[in-house]
Amino acid sequence: MRIRVAGLMLLGAACTVNDPVATLHRPDAGNVPDDWAEHCADSGPPLLLGDPAAGPLVCSGRLAETLFRRAACSCEGLSFSAPFLTDAFRSSVGPYSPGGAGGDVGVNGTLSANNRVQVGGSLQVGGAGLMLAGPLSVGGGLDSSGPLSGPTATATVAGDARVRGDVTLAALTVGGVLTVPPEFTPGPAQAAELRREPVAPVVPCGCDDASRFDPGALIARHTVDNDNAAIGLDAATLEDVTGERVLELPCGRFLLTRVAGPGRVTLRIRGRTALFIPGGMNLLEALTVDVPPPGELDLFLSGAFVVSGQLTLGSATRPSRVRVYVAGTEPLDISANGLLAANLYAPQARLNLSGNAEVFGALFVRGLEASGAVQVHHDADVLDAGAACPAP
Repeated sequence: MRIRVAGLMLLGAACTVNDPVATLHRPDAGNVPDDWAEHCADSGPPLLLGDPAAGPLVCSGRLAETLFRRAACSCEGLSFSAPFLTDAFRSSVGPYSPGGAGGDVGVNGTLSANNRVQVGGSLQVGGAGLMLAGPLSVGGGLDSSGPLSGPTATATVAGDARVRGDVTLAALTVGGVLTVPPEFTPGPAQAAELRREPVAPVVPCGCDDASRFDPGALIARHTVDNDNAAIGLDAATLEDVTGERVLELPCGRFLLTRVAGPGRVTLRIRGRTALFIPGGMNLLEALTVDVPPPGELDLFLSGAFVVSGQLTLGSATRPSRVRVYVAGTEPLDISANGLLAANLYAPQARLNLSGNAEVFGALFVRGLEASGAVQVHHDADVLDAGAACPAP
């Protein structure tokens, strides 16, 4: 799958037409039965996804709270030349404010940074450990499967630190217990306590075949099992978009075969909604995904995802309500002029961010490349997304 968001493109000759395709409130937009409006009252029931003949159904909220426990998870290593920062907030309490505690980070490979790294929560690094040329600050605990190296770098860890290798920093300050195996040197470390005992390697992100969630299986299932007929939604209605099209969806599970064309699309979500798009997206002008309360969106995509104009994915005031699951290995390219306020799960695809990027939500990707500074503000409300789900 490929997400490409280039600079904003204005088509001077194009006119836009507000054309709602399906909505609870407009009878000309689809045959929505009266009982469907009642069914969707108060955002609708929890979404249960999958094939009951193949095993237990998946509750979308519980899936989200399981996969997006960290601000960032990388199946491979991470490398930064500009600052990288994570923190956390709860959108149900109020708008984002900088410096909130939390924002855990997991990296299955090596973490290499030539600039400041500030993690508001815990940091777990596999691979060959950490290679630093700038300061590191960790608001929680630190686990490293390899050495902590960087002769000119300093690191501060508020909690405990476990390092399975030599510490060769200019300085290391640990607020709790520092554990380094006896065959390695702790270097110039200052800690509340130093322990010399074995440290187990860590693999923080579940990325192997046995651990990875497969969005493609749900997409295939709900290509044939969906609620399109209940609201009169034609799955092909956004295959050739010209001008402006507004698709307003109630609660339920819906299919769009593909979203493409020279125009712009607004998806407005009114309830607990799952949207499956097996043919991907390719829009020339713009894409807006609007999820006002009490809406929640779980978007499952395969194929290309190309937006040549402005991308607005979710809202910074409630990013926990938008979750995007990507099936495929094609790179995801997002420019700095777009808004990414969602939780993105793409364990087989690399995410490329151009310019300085600010993400509200969470990232679970194969790897991350950034040409500028990256900030990820984890909305901890996603950890309670399964509260309405039935007991397993």
